[in-house]
Amino acid sequence: MIGQEGCEVEREKIAMLRVLGNSQGPVGSKIIARRLRGEYGIGLSERVVRYHLRLLDERGLTRKISRRDGRAITRLGLEELRAVMSGNPVLIDVTGAYDKAQVEHRGFYYKSL
Repeated sequence: MIGQEGCEVEREKIAMLRVLGNSQGPVGSKIIARRLRGEYGIGLSERVVRYHLRLLDERGLTRKISRRDGRAITRLGLEELRAVMSGNPVLIDVTGAYDKAQVEHRGFYYKSL
């Protein structure tokens, strides 16, 4: 069950990156929550969106512009999004059981939780 929850959280974060990547400028949690619900069918509160954004900030995938203006996607975030959206199947390694080099050699995009 934990693995499925981890996959869902990863899907939510990727959707947030997509929202930010498709935006012209910084976007706040209110707009992100609305677009997640409307475009991806993901119902998250603004508070949960802010929590996930903080985690994305820590990973260097987004950056906070200001409290008023919201977040913007970083170059690293765009690269992550491009890799996930490349058309290659994604292997999400929840337990750390796979070797990243071997997985990528076989044509998968490797993502660990």
